Amino acid sequence: MRPVHFLLMLVVLAPVTGCLGGGDGGSEAVGTYTVESSMTAVEIEAKSAYYQDGGTVEWSVDSSSFTEAIEQAGGNVVGVLFSLTYGEDETSGGPLCTGGEANAPDTITGATTKGEWNLSGSGENPGSHEVNLTWHNASLLSGVVEGLTQSEIKAQLAFGEAALGMYNLGVIVDAEAFDGAFCSHNDDGEEVATVVSLLVLDFTILSESGEELNGMAVGDGSLPLLVFVAWISPVVFLVGYVSMKQRDRFHLDLDLSEPEGEALEGESTSDGETLVDSYRARVITLSALYVAQGIPWGFITVTMVTFLAAEGADAGDLAFLLTLGTLPWSFKFLWGPIIDRFQIPELGRRRPWILFAQTGMVALLVTMLMVPDLTNNISLLGALFFVYNVFTALQDVSTDALAVDVLESHEFERVNSYMFTAKSLGGIVGGAGLGTIIGVVGIRGAFLIQIPILVVIMMVPLFMRERPGEKRFPWDESEDLPFWNDKPEEDGEVRDFATILRNIRTAFSVRSAQLGIVVSLVISLAFILIPILPLLFLQELGWTQEEFNATKGGIILVVTMLGAMAGGELGRRFGGKSMLMFAAISASLTTLTWGMFDHLWSEGWFMMLVWIVHTFLWAIVSICAYSLMMRVTWAEVGGTQFTGYMAMMNLSAIIGYQLAPIFAQRYNYQTIFYIAAVLETFVILAALFIDPEETDRTLTPAV
Repeated sequence: MRPVHFLLMLVVLAPVTGCLGGGDGGSEAVGTYTVESSMTAVEIEAKSAYYQDGGTVEWSVDSSSFTEAIEQAGGNVVGVLFSLTYGEDETSGGPLCTGGEANAPDTITGATTKGEWNLSGSGENPGSHEVNLTWHNASLLSGVVEGLTQSEIKAQLAFGEAALGMYNLGVIVDAEAFDGAFCSHNDDGEEVATVVSLLVLDFTILSESGEELNGMAVGDGSLPLLVFVAWISPVVFLVGYVSMKQRDRFHLDLDLSEPEGEALEGESTSDGETLVDSYRARVITLSALYVAQGIPWGFITVTMVTFLAAEGADAGDLAFLLTLGTLPWSFKFLWGPIIDRFQIPELGRRRPWILFAQTGMVALLVTMLMVPDLTNNISLLGALFFVYNVFTALQDVSTDALAVDVLESHEFERVNSYMFTAKSLGGIVGGAGLGTIIGVVGIRGAFLIQIPILVVIMMVPLFMRERPGEKRFPWDESEDLPFWNDKPEEDGEVRDFATILRNIRTAFSVRSAQLGIVVSLVISLAFILIPILPLLFLQELGWTQEEFNATKGGIILVVTMLGAMAGGELGRRFGGKSMLMFAAISASLTTLTWGMFDHLWSEGWFMMLVWIVHTFLWAIVSICAYSLMMRVTWAEVGGTQFTGYMAMMNLSAIIGYQLAPIFAQRYNYQTIFYIAAVLETFVILAALFIDPEETDRTLTPAV
């Protein structure tokens, strides 16, 4: 085995082994702590009612109308206090009763239930009693806490959404009346006044020395700014020198966009019922499928991560979830040869795979709905997200293959822009949309809403046909398939794994194609910030979930779309490789500035400004990198090779996610931003030596 092959194996397997260890990621240590706390009772109902003897009266109360009061008290509900007060209304029932007889005491029972927690208590009248149902570990609130991590302490004191919502109450009256030889009393029930209050705990974890600990589990270590400036400054000089003095040598003037061929008359019509016949059908189908991909992406990376951050999850938990959610995308290139090898031509080359993938996505959402208390089990949640994204990645590969099959050459650029926009719109639905209403519908409601949306989108591939003669359903009457008859012999396509793998090996024998692997593996290393930002904004800066979700899942996605469109246009005008380098170094300097001006982080305008600028610049980097990867891809294995580059970009994101808790354990926020700024320069060095024309020049003549 060559050393380079061994190193590539390590790069691929390292993040996999890291993500299998669990949500904690080893980012916290057991220590000695104390917990400073205060408890507040927030009254949510008070009433008085008459309860008949022997009957059980049950009702529910909801916390949703008291959100503001709960937040002001600390935001963490740990119990329900059910207070019952009652007198005695026993009346005499005979002429020989003097009124001096002793009343028989009644037994009044109150019961409280919240999910799996329940408690009941009884008292005798006249009098009162309380049913004090709590579900936190009260022993942690007094004395020294040893043998636990901060996250383990929080898990026993903070319960998030699981402690909110509906609470079930019940009252039972067992009435007794005096019964003597010459006198008897009557007692049909009792008047009971009840008060329901939520017990809200506000707590702070203190170190052994009594200092308040950072709730985000980031370290307090720092590195001097000069260390990072010493790296970034030479890169700035290099970009400037190459751009002015060595443009031809490093192929900076090469147009990286797809050639704009002239549309032939009649090629992109809207006539016909199949995808190869109708331009409109192609656009609608491909765009709808990309919306279906964007929704889970926005939901996982925005809504779910933000929700868990608000519930007290640390950087290790978020990185673990993002890793498992991204991992299937890193290995999606494995689907390429499979969907090319196994097909059902009479139902369409790609349609059966797309429908299979979408069915799996819906089935996983239904499964998530059926699992109780899912958000408190990060490992199970991560496993389900992993399987869910296996199906989502399969749909992505199948959809891209469908686009290659049915699009005319002059349609690539325009339809790809529609597809990218559709995915961003799906991301807005999954991010800003679901993120904004999650406070109302809850996490289970967010899962539920996605199901009908995906089912509706599923109707598009279910009823469309790729080519004339294909069947929509297996039981339809079989027709001749003119587009498939003798097709392998016509275009030389061979559908066996040996040939596919041999062509892939040939494609990656080109030096620039190999450097494309390096570009793909380093482009997303700065994603260490993705698990960190929600913690910074929510837990440190006090943003609400709704504010953060609306920003990241709405405004930021719109800026991403604008940056991608600008990147394509600027790349055509000034050279895609030049724009990649300029945008990357500008993004790096923006991140460096973001970290330097930490005293302005509390200013909303500053955080929005640098976030928007950085997002716009990195969208340009991404779109130019995609174009560069297309240039070094050999058309003979175009789908598989390009999918491989995209998969390695996702693998790069996984590596970034895995690095996040490591850096968060050791360094403060400012230093983490500095580190991200350095990581963003790596793509410049990797792309600098790529010759975009080398693949065509080396391999095309041999075809």
